[in-house]
Amino acid sequence: MIENLNGTRETVTFKNSLPVRFYRNDESECFPQHWHLPGEIIAPLSNSYEVIVAKTTVVVYPGDILIIAPSELHAINAPPTGVRYIVNFDVNSLDQFQDASYFFSSLTPYCLITERDAPQVGQQMMECLAEMETEYFSEAPFRDVAITSLLLRFFLLAGRYTFQPSRRPGSTQSKQQEYTQRFTSVCNYISRHCTEDLTLESVSEYAGFSKYHFSRLFREFAGTTFHSYLTGSRILWARNLLADSSVSVTEIATRSGFKSLATFNRVFKEQMGCTPSEYRKMNDPG
Repeated sequence: MIENLNGTRETVTFKNSLPVRFYRNDESECFPQHWHLPGEIIAPLSNSYEVIVAKTTVVVYPGDILIIAPSELHAINAPPTGVRYIVNFDVNSLDQFQDASYFFSSLTPYCLITERDAPQVGQQMMECLAEMETEYFSEAPFRDVAITSLLLRFFLLAGRYTFQPSRRPGSTQSKQQEYTQRFTSVCNYISRHCTEDLTLESVSEYAGFSKYHFSRLFREFAGTTFHSYLTGSRILWARNLLADSSVSVTEIATRSGFKSLATFNRVFKEQMGCTPSEYRKMNDPG
């Protein structure tokens, strides 16, 4: 199923200007560690599917939906039998939507929506994928419009489930909605300014909270700490810069917001399992 693999980098080709590459996969083939710029959706229809992403083994069962962030290294161990949807999606086609951009910046390394925890949402998302499959393999007019609308619907459901105010008890609905909007803005702000000298104090002031209240609420809404989110945003920025071999690793460290090359190398290896130089060599298309 991997069409073009160079080292660990897979080049994904989207056909006919469609925003997805869609497979109904029933192969027992396992796939070695690889990465690609588009994101990936894996949704088993029968039998489970084992995915290793960010050094974590995730078993995805029928009715579950796994969304892997763009550029994440992952590998797949397939069972002898089974059927699943595998969909690569073009993040750039959705970047114009602020909330979608926030969702993808918060996605790293993956998002798992299980049938056990969210049966209704999962069913609606599976219905989107089923309709997308029909459109993808048809010759109907406005096929790209139909698929894009289904993709938007899919991520609308995923985003609202992941960040729904009702999952954060203890405050009124209006207050929950206010916090959701405010922290969506905060996460977008961090992603846009991650290469700058951001601090917990400055960002909590931007959000309008004390740093202690902000720290608690941020972890509640984003599922991680402020510092982890900021570091992840900087690593993602650095990974994009590493694709340009003319830029030195030292310069990339500085341009990505790290105060020293040693810190950059250490943090990058902690998150990616290799140094920036090793990452560049592994993913050099030449």
